[in-house]
Amino acid sequence: MIVEEMKTEKITIASLQSALKNYSGQTRWNEVMAPYTSLKVGGPADVMLLPKSIEEVSSLMQIISKHQFPYFVLGNGSNLLIKDGGIEGIVIHLKYLHQVRFVDQNHIYVEAGLPYPKLAIYAMEQGLTGLEFAAGIPGTVGGAIVMNAGIPDFETAAHLESITIIRESSGQQETIPAKEHLFSYRRSELPKGIIVSGIFSLMASSKKSIELTMKTYLKKRQDTQPLSFSNCGSVFKNPENHHAGALIESAGLKGLQIGGAQISERHGNFVINRDAASAADFLALIQKMKSAIFDSKGIPLECEVKIIGRD
Repeated sequence: MIVEEMKTEKITIASLQSALKNYSGQTRWNEVMAPYTSLKVGGPADVMLLPKSIEEVSSLMQIISKHQFPYFVLGNGSNLLIKDGGIEGIVIHLKYLHQVRFVDQNHIYVEAGLPYPKLAIYAMEQGLTGLEFAAGIPGTVGGAIVMNAGIPDFETAAHLESITIIRESSGQQETIPAKEHLFSYRRSELPKGIIVSGIFSLMASSKKSIELTMKTYLKKRQDTQPLSFSNCGSVFKNPENHHAGALIESAGLKGLQIGGAQISERHGNFVINRDAASAADFLALIQKMKSAIFDSKGIPLECEVKIIGRD
């Protein structure tokens, strides 16, 4: 999935309703976004659409392109902070694009809406290694591709063979090879549009060995991350030669709270929804973290969490 927002004049609900009158998929108007994010904050989207097939995504993109509507593609909302004012235009939720199948002895086809941990389990069941790290990443396959999600020493792009995109300009499907230059640390440089599927290239291995590795990664995640509270995963990318969490801890910021948002006492690079936090609480806390590290260490922190929406 690729997140894009087209430049347009301010739109109205009436203009959206008119343009979408023949759209056949699920439609939810003025849908509050908080329940769809792992942080549990975020105001309403003008409209949320839930296409049930790649063909529906294609027809929807043609409508969006024709009217130049702003749009945002939503997966599991696990690395996302939506502002309290919500989202202007269209949110596209790909939850129904979850097909996965074995292509051949080393390749798996998967649609963008499938949770990444489910793909890791499917690969294990097929005796294919390479995605064990994905078992602890609470996003969708599409989101993982866009963010080049991973853990230290492992990333999504290393196992991608190809990606299928609905192009923004035409609404047509295009399959492109997953070349190395398209990806960097927690980032991709893909054509504008919506990722709808990908093919992963993996290697055969012992099912027992794969399962053991997966359990090791999951245990480390459980031991080091505040999983009992709503959170958005890592807030900042690791600066070169540094770990964001260690920088935040060394600045004495762990446990700092603004409103209902708090820096985790377990992991400095995690913020948690401690007590009915608002998006504004998190934005203030993130700014405090950035300022403190720059003032004390001279190191700029770059957000890994995607921040979108109206103030």
